[in-house]
Amino acid sequence: MAPTSKVLYASEPTLDVGEFRRVLVESGLGETRPVDDEARLKAMLGNANLVLTARLDVDGRPLLGVARGVTDFSWVCYISELAVSASAQGLGIGKG
Repeated sequence: MAPTSKVLYASEPTLDVGEFRRVLVESGLGETRPVDDEARLKAMLGNANLVLTARLDVDGRPLLGVARGVTDFSWVCYISELAVSASAQGLGIGKG
Protein backbone atom coordinates (compact mmCIF):
# COMPACT_ATOMS: atom_id res chain seq x y z
CA MET A 1 0.00 0.00 0.00
CA ALA A 2 1.37 3.43 -0.93
CA PRO A 3 2.14 5.66 2.06
CA THR A 4 -0.23 8.40 0.84
CA SER A 5 -3.15 6.03 0.31
CA LYS A 6 -5.89 5.84 2.85
CA VAL A 7 -8.48 3.23 3.60
CA LEU A 8 -12.12 4.14 3.08
CA TYR A 9 -14.71 2.34 5.22
CA ALA A 10 -18.32 2.20 4.07
CA SER A 11 -21.60 0.36 4.28
CA GLU A 12 -22.11 -1.46 0.97
CA PRO A 13 -25.40 -3.37 1.04
CA THR A 14 -25.06 -4.18 -2.68
CA LEU A 15 -21.46 -5.44 -2.62
CA ASP A 16 -20.50 -7.33 -5.76
CA VAL A 17 -20.44 -11.08 -5.12
CA GLY A 18 -17.20 -11.46 -7.09
CA GLU A 19 -15.40 -8.97 -4.87
CA PHE A 20 -16.80 -10.68 -1.77
CA ARG A 21 -15.60 -14.06 -3.03
CA ARG A 22 -12.13 -12.72 -3.86
CA VAL A 23 -11.60 -11.29 -0.38
CA LEU A 24 -12.87 -14.47 1.27
CA VAL A 25 -10.39 -16.53 -0.75
CA GLU A 26 -7.48 -14.12 -0.27
CA SER A 27 -8.12 -13.87 3.46
CA GLY A 28 -8.01 -17.62 4.00
CA LEU A 29 -11.70 -17.85 4.91
CA GLY A 30 -12.39 -19.38 1.50
CA GLU A 31 -11.45 -22.73 2.99
CA THR A 32 -14.46 -22.61 5.33
CA ARG A 33 -16.97 -20.72 3.20
CA PRO A 34 -18.98 -21.84 0.12
CA VAL A 35 -16.89 -19.74 -2.30
CA ASP A 36 -17.75 -21.95 -5.29
CA ASP A 37 -21.50 -21.51 -4.78
CA GLU A 38 -22.36 -18.11 -6.26
CA ALA A 39 -26.06 -18.38 -5.43
CA ARG A 40 -25.25 -19.01 -1.77
CA LEU A 41 -22.74 -16.13 -1.66
CA LYS A 42 -25.42 -13.82 -3.11
CA ALA A 43 -27.87 -15.03 -0.44
CA MET A 44 -25.25 -14.49 2.27
CA LEU A 45 -24.82 -10.87 1.16
CA GLY A 46 -28.51 -10.28 0.46
CA ASN A 47 -29.70 -11.60 3.81
CA ALA A 48 -27.11 -9.82 5.94
CA ASN A 49 -28.40 -6.53 7.21
CA LEU A 50 -24.93 -5.04 7.58
CA VAL A 51 -22.14 -5.27 5.02
CA LEU A 52 -19.14 -3.06 5.75
CA THR A 53 -16.17 -2.70 3.44
CA ALA A 54 -12.63 -1.36 3.50
CA ARG A 55 -11.29 -0.06 0.21
CA LEU A 56 -8.04 1.55 -0.79
CA ASP A 57 -8.56 5.15 -1.89
CA VAL A 58 -6.93 4.83 -5.32
CA ASP A 59 -8.15 4.32 -8.88
CA GLY A 60 -10.49 1.35 -9.00
CA ARG A 61 -10.87 1.41 -5.21
CA PRO A 62 -9.86 -2.22 -4.67
CA LEU A 63 -11.67 -4.07 -1.91
CA LEU A 64 -9.31 -4.94 0.96
CA GLY A 65 -11.74 -6.19 3.58
CA VAL A 66 -15.33 -6.97 4.39
CA ALA A 67 -17.37 -7.50 7.55
CA ARG A 68 -20.79 -9.13 7.22
CA GLY A 69 -23.21 -9.19 10.09
CA VAL A 70 -26.70 -9.38 11.48
CA THR A 71 -27.76 -6.61 13.83
CA ASP A 72 -30.76 -4.99 15.47
CA PHE A 73 -29.03 -1.58 15.01
CA SER A 74 -29.73 -0.92 18.66
CA TRP A 75 -27.79 -3.27 20.92
CA VAL A 76 -26.31 -6.34 19.25
CA CYS A 77 -24.35 -7.14 16.10
CA TYR A 78 -23.27 -10.66 15.22
CA ILE A 79 -20.34 -10.69 12.80
CA SER A 80 -20.44 -13.64 10.39
CA GLU A 81 -17.25 -12.73 8.52
CA LEU A 82 -14.40 -10.37 9.09
CA ALA A 83 -12.15 -10.98 6.12
CA VAL A 84 -9.08 -9.00 5.06
CA SER A 85 -7.05 -9.83 1.96
CA ALA A 86 -3.72 -11.40 2.88
CA SER A 87 -1.84 -8.52 1.23
CA ALA A 88 -3.52 -6.05 3.61
CA GLN A 89 -3.42 -8.11 6.80
CA GLY A 90 -1.52 -6.50 9.65
CA LEU A 91 -2.38 -2.97 8.55
CA GLY A 92 -5.16 -2.50 11.11
CA ILE A 93 -8.05 -2.83 8.64
CA GLY A 94 -9.97 -5.28 10.84
CA LYS A 95 -9.63 -2.91 13.78
CA GLY A 96 -10.77 0.01 11.65
